[in-house]
Amino acid sequence: MARPATFAVAALIALLLAGCSGGSFNPSGVSLPTAGDGVQTVSDAADALDVHRSSASENAKAAIGATDALGAFVRDLSDAENILSRPTRAQSHHVVHRAVARGSRDKRIISGSDLVIQPSLGNVSTFCQSSAGYSVTGIPSLDVTFGWQSGALSGGARATEDHGFTTWSANASGEIVRSAIGALSIRRGAGSSSCPMTAPAFSLDGADVADAFSIPISLAFRRGVISSVSVANATFANGESLDATTVANRQSLEVDGVVRNGRTKVATFRTNASGNGTLTITSTGAQYVIADWIVVSI
Repeated sequence: MARPATFAVAALIALLLAGCSGGSFNPSGVSLPTAGDGVQTVSDAADALDVHRSSASENAKAAIGATDALGAFVRDLSDAENILSRPTRAQSHHVVHRAVARGSRDKRIISGSDLVIQPSLGNVSTFCQSSAGYSVTGIPSLDVTFGWQSGALSGGARATEDHGFTTWSANASGEIVRSAIGALSIRRGAGSSSCPMTAPAFSLDGADVADAFSIPISLAFRRGVISSVSVANATFANGESLDATTVANRQSLEVDGVVRNGRTKVATFRTNASGNGTLTITSTGAQYVIADWIVVSI
């Protein structure tokens, strides 16, 4: 009775492996392993399953980190544009937007940010921005909290046009970090209320893993509402890249993005103009919720 049971376990794990790799059983059935025939043992199959799960988790972590890196910057500039587009603010020549330990509506994101707008030259103003933040609840299925410490400490530009149109352009850089859930906290940095900033305004304590990034980005708004997001070949130190574009019609606006590692598509994401949407991991089909531009849960 022991040998048939062993073969049944081997057949079951082979079936699982076939599903994981996209393969299928031969219609004639499963041949039993014999000595020296090179067929995987139960132990080999279990090891392969562990590798598959580990790879899937790493893909999810890389995709969430990349999406948050973009989302954190879009989130801060959207908040700033909302303030600057108000009539009482439009006449100001120098605006400092500062928020410390700000929680999102669902109370799962804590962040701090500084944004400085210099006096305009014609219709263009230079700006500097620095922020740090993290997900309070993290992603329990991955047992990880994600955070960021990033910004455009120099070189940003905001151009105003007729009919309430504005365009922000910058190269956002910094780090996406990971840590155990509950381990991250924000620390006020030495950043100055000037542009260029001399140092980051906020940073994170408690990070275990970091992935540096550089994101060339252009954001367009109309009367304070996003009308276009454009990112071409944002790069990450761990090998990922990110691209994002806008699909618009009369009813709605969508921001579509893709995260790759080399030529391999790791994940795709889609949000509306408010930054609410879904991140989908290519290898597993797992989906994560994006709220206010940050990945918050599965």
